[in-house]
Amino acid sequence: MEKPLPQSGLVGEKPNYGGTGWHVFINLFLSVILLSTATLGALFFHPLLLLLALPSLYFLVKAFLWMKGGMLEEKVKIRDELIKFVHPKEGCRVLDVGTGGGLLAIGFAKALENCEVVGIDVWMKLGGGTTIKTAERNAEIEGVAGKVRFEVGDARKIPYPDGYFDIVCGSFVVHVIRKGRERALREMVRVLKPGGKLALIEPKREAWTKWKVNDELKAMLEELELENVKFHPISISYPRRRNVYLIYGEKAKG
Repeated sequence: MEKPLPQSGLVGEKPNYGGTGWHVFINLFLSVILLSTATLGALFFHPLLLLLALPSLYFLVKAFLWMKGGMLEEKVKIRDELIKFVHPKEGCRVLDVGTGGGLLAIGFAKALENCEVVGIDVWMKLGGGTTIKTAERNAEIEGVAGKVRFEVGDARKIPYPDGYFDIVCGSFVVHVIRKGRERALREMVRVLKPGGKLALIEPKREAWTKWKVNDELKAMLEELELENVKFHPISISYPRRRNVYLIYGEKAKG
């Protein structure tokens, strides 16, 4: 698949693939807490507690970085790079797990003339500010409303039979699953056909969810019957310059 991805279906309206409100809120909250603690601590306990104001500035800067523009462009860049890497074929079935605003599902629907594309999510209220209606509207904006469908579904219990999909993908989803992460990965592999492809975009590490892209994750994926497991770095600049990783594997044919 070498052809460029088609442009949006509705001129002048941009899709909503999720905002940064939660990141802005939590960083501002931490900044205010630290600054208040530094001020009150210095007044009532010891002047050295003013040093706590320094990390508050760090969180304030992080909040500002999340507020600035550029998120949509980065998401589309990641989407296009994943699709080119996976190299989907006409007639394939694609599942986007934790689809949110439908980013990957819509991307595959745009890239293929003949396909079955499904996006599932539980659409938590604080999970990025999207709903199933947001995803459906985005499909209209991008001109693929008749080629993709969205359904409520949990990654840990995917409502499809074994070996149904040729490609299972997800973007920044697995690392936030704290309970049942391995079960979610097992489900994604279960619904793949033998020879099918798993492709997930995830950060390198996330301390609060104990997530790491490392040899231990590679071993887990191989135990789940994935072969040719790769961690492909993708450079992004939002909210700061860093690498995220395309976690790729192919389900064993045996």
